[in-house]
Amino acid sequence: MSSVIKQTKVSARSFSYSVSFCALLFLFLAAFSLLSARDLGPLFFVKLLWSLVIAAFGFAIIRSGVISGYRSALFILIAFLFFLEFKFFRWLSIANTIPPYCHIAQAPTLFNFLHSQFLAFTSGDWKIWGVLTLGFLWLLIMFTIGQGICSWVCFYGGMDEFFSKVLNKPVIRLNIPKKGRDFPLAFLIFLLIISFLQGSPIFCSWFCPLKLTCAFWDHEPTIRMAQAVLFYLILFGFVILLPVLSKKRTFCSMICPFGALVSICGKVSPYQVKIDQEKCIHCGKCFDVCPVFAVERKDPQEYRISSYCNKCGACIDVCPVDAIPLSAWDSLTGWRLQIRDIFLFLSLLMTGVLSSSFVARVVLQLLGVK
Repeated sequence: MSSVIKQTKVSARSFSYSVSFCALLFLFLAAFSLLSARDLGPLFFVKLLWSLVIAAFGFAIIRSGVISGYRSALFILIAFLFFLEFKFFRWLSIANTIPPYCHIAQAPTLFNFLHSQFLAFTSGDWKIWGVLTLGFLWLLIMFTIGQGICSWVCFYGGMDEFFSKVLNKPVIRLNIPKKGRDFPLAFLIFLLIISFLQGSPIFCSWFCPLKLTCAFWDHEPTIRMAQAVLFYLILFGFVILLPVLSKKRTFCSMICPFGALVSICGKVSPYQVKIDQEKCIHCGKCFDVCPVFAVERKDPQEYRISSYCNKCGACIDVCPVDAIPLSAWDSLTGWRLQIRDIFLFLSLLMTGVLSSSFVARVVLQLLGVK
């Protein structure tokens, strides 16, 4: 990671611009911290400290012009704290936390979700409807930063990202052709139909390797054993082993239905990562470094980025001729505000807002503060 962070990019910003970006991000996060903590107690001050951490990462990214290294460090840190809060502390029985609203589960049960919204709305029970509409938060995120949620906000994605960073070089070269990369979309369609027909979250019961509780285990021993077999095969195969050996995020790329859903929404996102064919020298570094198989090799002389791009910044940082920009407008202000900076701001803002609740609790639990 250090070698990536040391790289100098033409998109690096001035010190004053970077400080302003950092300060604005911190102010937004601080305001949310105050609203969510509801008082000036320990929870608020830990949230405030976490807001400062997020803002510091924002400063480093904007000042250096390098995205991937800093983003990855923050992404993995959040995943580690998430694991402590919702799994490790539960094992030690030192916390009785409620698992968060799972966005991965929402994707294959989207039809069920919309149906429940319709029933709640038509029933006239606005209180119930208000609670259910929390799910629209994820829809809002999907239509703002698009697929970027998978490399910035997703608490689970940092897990296979971590394992993909274990080795310096891949042991196996894993490439997925375009048709194979479309499998998660076909899998999502299958799950949407069968989950709606059966009225239950089929993905959670049979395919999710990130279960935080035993809520979806069947009581019948044979079925429970079959669930466990699939659970551990996917966990060790696609979240741990393949990421370690290939340095790719294989669960996110090959199975996750939420990634397939946001790839559709990402088509209307204003934030697009594209290769400037006139600048491209066809070195193939973007193809090799992409962790989610989103760079397609059309022929030896042409590379293109598909809708599965997570906007992690890896290809942008590794390109030796800066031929892969995050689509930017020309100068809007005296500070040359770009769509790249807006995307980074929104991504860091959403990351800070959604992670602050459990991160603050983890810190307080480690300090022994109730």
